[in-house]
Amino acid sequence: MARVEPTIKRSLWVSFGLALMASVAAYFLAFFLFTIHEEIGISTDAALPIAGCTFPIVFLGSLIGYLVKKVGGRSR
Repeated sequence: MARVEPTIKRSLWVSFGLALMASVAAYFLAFFLFTIHEEIGISTDAALPIAGCTFPIVFLGSLIGYLVKKVGGRSR
């Protein structure tokens, strides 16, 4: 098995946790928005795809941010 640097491993776990929390929050926000405001005309079933789209965006964005910050700190 390939050896993974502790910095990358930590960044992966932090990004995963952040993305998971963000997608759960997006699910609940969308679910309750669609439940409370029925005049929008969107079913509450649409909350799951919103959460599904949120996870990879937040995961990749935070992972790139953490890795750029770590690499930038080493070069100085």
